[in-house]
Amino acid sequence: MLRAATAALLDLVYPPRCGACREHAPAGLFCAVCAEAVEPVPPGCEGCGAPGTARRCGGCLVHPPAFDRVRAGGLFGGPLADAIHAFKYGDRPALARPLGAWLAERVGLPAGAHVVAVPLARGRRIARGYDQAALLAGALARAAGARREVGLLRRIRETPPQVGRSREERARNVAGAFAATVAARALHLVLVDDVVTTGATADAAARALRAAGARSVEVVALARAE
Repeated sequence: MLRAATAALLDLVYPPRCGACREHAPAGLFCAVCAEAVEPVPPGCEGCGAPGTARRCGGCLVHPPAFDRVRAGGLFGGPLADAIHAFKYGDRPALARPLGAWLAERVGLPAGAHVVAVPLARGRRIARGYDQAALLAGALARAAGARREVGLLRRIRETPPQVGRSREERARNVAGAFAATVAARALHLVLVDDVVTTGATADAAARALRAAGARSVEVVALARAE
């Protein structure tokens, strides 16, 4: 009750702004115009979620991923890309709450799921001042009424950014970069990240969770790149 009253008071003092264009957004993350412009992810690969591919894309047939499937709130681009960019690079960690609530509405979470974030590299976390995936995972878990797992998955090797690398290069870059604790054993896990491009990072993290005994690993992201 107190939390709801405090949120309402804050909305009066600081009216919610669209995560993309910063116009008034009374309904949540986006204003009406930007919300309309967010594109859903079209049907695609049942493994990595690549849009517009066969039931299983060539990459997943040759190298089956360790995760069960990928689901995303929308296709990367337009207002969604703007909101994610502001969240990651625009020093707007407060966007985690509306982004998490929006994602929970778009994808939902299976009953009994435990939420875990893809850990950010230490150097980037220090430079940015926060781990956006960890904040997003916490907000998603709260919005969906799921349990958030902290410390279950960690990054054990620093890796350069994935941007600009091919699918094969991305896979090599993050191979063996993660480790999970035995607390993952027998859990149904939802692995959270901001954007899935080739799925290489999610796959490396999922392999660590599977090695620790996770029963299932589903990847949920704000956006799926084409």
